[in-house]
Amino acid sequence: MNLELPLNSQVLDLLSQFGYSKWRNSDGGYLFTNANNEAIYFDISLFEQDVHQFPYVRYTTEQNLLMYRFTKLLRFDARDTQMLLEDMRWFLNNEVHDEASVYGSSRDETHQSPTLPEYNFIELFSDVFGAKNIHALEAECIFIDRKGTRRYVDFVLHRKQSPVAIELNGEVYHHPLLTMSEPKKYRSQLFKQNSLVMDGYKVYRWSNRGMADSKRFADQVRDFFGEHREFLSTPMLIAHRNVDFSLYQHQQQALQGIHNNRLGGSKAQLVVLPTGTGKTEVFIEDIRVGFNELWIKRALVIVPSIALREQTIARFETRIKGVVASCELSDEVTILVKTSAWMLRNYHQIESHYFDYIVVDEAHRAAAHGLKKSLSHFQPKFLLGLTATDERYDKRKLSDIFGNYEVDLSLEQAIEQGLVPSIRAFRLQSSIDLSKVRFNGKEFVKSDLNKMVIVPSRDQLIVDVILKYFVSDESYDLKFKQGVVFCVDIKHAQRMSVLMNQHGIVAKAVWGKDRSALEDYDAGRIQFLCACDLLNEGWDAPQTSLLIMARPTMSKVLYAQQLGRGTRKHPGKEALYVIDVVDNYGAELQPWSVHNLFGLSSYQAFADVTKPTEGQATQELIVLDRLWEGERRIEPINIFNFEDEIGELLNEEQLARELFVSTATIKSWIKKGDVQVTRSLEFGRRKLYYFDESVVEKLRKEKGLKIRNEQTRLDDFKEFIELRDYTFSYKLAFILSFLTHIDSQGDADLSLVTQSYQDFYQNLHQQYGLAEKPKNPLNSNQNLSDLAYLSRSLLMNPFEKFERKRFVHHCHDLNVIAFDTILWSQLDLKVLDRVFEQMKQDAVVYYGKLDIELHEDDFACFTRTYRDFKT
Repeated sequence: MNLELPLNSQVLDLLSQFGYSKWRNSDGGYLFTNANNEAIYFDISLFEQDVHQFPYVRYTTEQNLLMYRFTKLLRFDARDTQMLLEDMRWFLNNEVHDEASVYGSSRDETHQSPTLPEYNFIELFSDVFGAKNIHALEAECIFIDRKGTRRYVDFVLHRKQSPVAIELNGEVYHHPLLTMSEPKKYRSQLFKQNSLVMDGYKVYRWSNRGMADSKRFADQVRDFFGEHREFLSTPMLIAHRNVDFSLYQHQQQALQGIHNNRLGGSKAQLVVLPTGTGKTEVFIEDIRVGFNELWIKRALVIVPSIALREQTIARFETRIKGVVASCELSDEVTILVKTSAWMLRNYHQIESHYFDYIVVDEAHRAAAHGLKKSLSHFQPKFLLGLTATDERYDKRKLSDIFGNYEVDLSLEQAIEQGLVPSIRAFRLQSSIDLSKVRFNGKEFVKSDLNKMVIVPSRDQLIVDVILKYFVSDESYDLKFKQGVVFCVDIKHAQRMSVLMNQHGIVAKAVWGKDRSALEDYDAGRIQFLCACDLLNEGWDAPQTSLLIMARPTMSKVLYAQQLGRGTRKHPGKEALYVIDVVDNYGAELQPWSVHNLFGLSSYQAFADVTKPTEGQATQELIVLDRLWEGERRIEPINIFNFEDEIGELLNEEQLARELFVSTATIKSWIKKGDVQVTRSLEFGRRKLYYFDESVVEKLRKEKGLKIRNEQTRLDDFKEFIELRDYTFSYKLAFILSFLTHIDSQGDADLSLVTQSYQDFYQNLHQQYGLAEKPKNPLNSNQNLSDLAYLSRSLLMNPFEKFERKRFVHHCHDLNVIAFDTILWSQLDLKVLDRVFEQMKQDAVVYYGKLDIELHEDDFACFTRTYRDFKT
C-alpha cells in the first residue's frame, strides 16, 4: 500500500498539535495514535473498494476491534478537506453545544417496534449473559450530540465503568459504500458516533449479517462488554406521582396555589402562566421559601438554552442570599442550573435523591427535548414544571413525562405502598405435556415449544376463560377491561387473534413495524392485543387490566417484563388480573408464574397476591365470585423455580468454556468424581449438572490449568501449534486448508476448506498408495471421494481440538469456519507465515516416519491467501 499520506498539511498539523502520529494503514484508510492510547481513523481508500469485496460486516468488525483496542477512537470521512477540518475541530477542541435542537418525532410517542437486528441482539445477548442482565440494557436511548441535536441509540449497556452504545444497522442505509452519493448521511453517522465516544461511550456496531454467526458474536460481546458482574442490572419499577395541572393569571396566585397543593401532599405540579407574567420569578421565590424553611438543600433548574441558563443564574444571585447558583456541578453549588441537552448527556452520573427540588422551565418542550428519561431518574421532594398559555400542550403527555419515576423497590413493596395496582391471579390448567420439550439449560427450545404449545385446544381454553369472566353479559361489571395475550411467536399471536374475533372478542395481533394494532388499542377500538416478544419495551398503556401468559418461560426477566405491561395505575382500575396458562412440566422445571414470582405455595382463583388469604372483597371480586359458580378453594401448588434454584451456577458448557476444556472432559470428571456438582436436575432421560463459580479456580489448581483469556489468546495459540503432538496428520492438513481459503475477516467457507483437505489426501493416496497410517479410514477411496464424510471428519477431529480452546468456531447457518475475532486481529503476517511453514515442515517429518518423502508439489493445493490482506 502507498505509504504517502494523502492528507492535507493542515490536517497533519492539527494531528501533530494534539500529539497524534501515524500508526498504520488499512484497507479503508489510515490510523493515527497518541501516547494516551487514543486513536483517529481516516476513511480514504475505503471509498475505492468494491462493495462486493468489502461487505459491511468487514467494516464493522474492523471498527469494533479498534474501538476495543483503544481507550478512545474517533473516525472521520477524509474526502473533503474543509469538512474534515471542521469535524476534527469539534472533537479535538472538545466543543459542545449545550442547547438541544429537535428534528423529527419523539420515538417515545410513536411506538417504534424493534427491528429484526434489535430483536436478534436481545435474544443473543440473553443467551450469552443471562436473561437477568437484560436489565442493564436501555433501548432507544435518547442522546444529544455535540451540536445539540437529539439522536437515538439502539441500546445502551450500563456498566459500573464506561457505558457501551450498541448500534444495530441495516447495511443499505449504513454501509458507506452504499451511501457514497449522500456524503452528509455518512458524516452525520460519524458525528453521532464521535459525540458518543467523546462523552465516554464505547460504540460497537453490528448488522444482522454480523450477528448471523452466533458463536463469533458471543465471543465478541464477551470480550467487548466485559464481565456481566460489572453490568448495572438492577431492575427499576416505574412508579407514578400525580401531577396537578393549574392555570393561574398572576405570580402571587401561582405561588399560593403551589404552596397549597404541596401542603395537600402534591409532589409534582405543572403550572401554566400567561406570557409576560414572570414565571421565572415564581420558581425563584418558591425555591427561596424552601431554603428558608430548610426542606430544600439542593435545587436543580432545567432550562432550554444557554442564554436562559445565564439569565437564571444571575437572577438567583440577586434574589437569594447565602446560596450558590451555578452551571457547574460541585458540592458547594446549592442551585444547579443546566440546559436540557446537558441533563440528557449527564443525568445518570447524579444520584437519584441528590436534589430536593427540581424545576423545568418551558415545560412544554420537555417531550421534544427528551427529558422523560432524565426526570424519571430523579426522586425530588417536589417537581415543578412551568409553561405559557400561548403554547399548545397535551396533558396526558406531560403527565407521563413529569409523573413517572424509577423506584428501587420489589414489586410486592410497590403494591403495598400503593405505587402499582394489586395483582389478582388465575391459573388456567391445560392438558399439554411439555415434559418432552428440549431444555438448553436456561430456557425451553423455542422450535419445540412452538410445536407443543400452539394447539387449538389450548387456545380455546384461553378464549373460554376470557369470555366467561371478562366479556360475557354476566360479567358486565368487568366488561371491556383491555388486555394483552402473550404468545409464543408471531404465528401463534395471529392464530389467537383470529380465534378471539371468531368468538366476538375484538383483538388484533401485533408484530414488526405494523403499529396500527397498538394505536387501535390506545384509542380503545380493540379490547385485546395478541403479542409475542416483539412488543416494544417502551410501549405504555396504563389502562391494561388483564394479562394472559400463554408463553411458558423460564426467564424471570421476560416474565417480569410482560407483567410490567399491566402494573401502571389508571382511573377505575381496581386490580391487574393475570391468567397464567399452566401446562404439565417435569417436577423440577416449572416456568414462571405469578405464584413463583411472589413465592406463594397456595392458590385461590383471583386472590390478591400480596394478601392471598385475607382482605375484604371488592366490587370486582364479588362479581368474579358469582361467575366462579362455587367456593374459590385454596389449593396447594408446586412453586419450584428453576431460576431461583440455579441462580448464578454454571452449566457444563459454561464450565468447560471457563477452563478451556471440552464438555466431554467435564463429563468424564463428573463420572470420576473429580468435580463437585452443586446442583443436578432430572430432565426426561437426561441429568443436568450445575456448578458453583468457585469450582473453576479449584479445578484450575487441581488439574494444573492456566488462566486463559483474550490477553493470552495469541500466546495460547502459538503454544498449541508448537506442541507438535500429531497422532494423525489431520491438524496439519486442516490448518493449511483453512489458511488457503481464509478471508480478511478470518472466515473460510467450510466446503472450500474441505475441498483442499480432500485434494491433499487424494494426491497422497494416488502418489504414494497411502493417505495416512495403514488401516486409517482416509486410505479408502470411497471415504476420500465423499466430501460430506470428509467435512464431518474434519469438524470432529482436527477442528474440535482448536474450537475447544476458542481459537476457531463453526457457524452452521453460514457453513463457515472462522478464527476467534480477537485472535485473528493479533495474527500478523509474520506469525501466519511461520505457522504455514511449520505445518509443511511437520507434514514432511510426519510422513517421513511412514517412509513417504513429501515434496513441494505435494503442497500445491495450498496457498498463502492471507498475504493479500495481512501486514
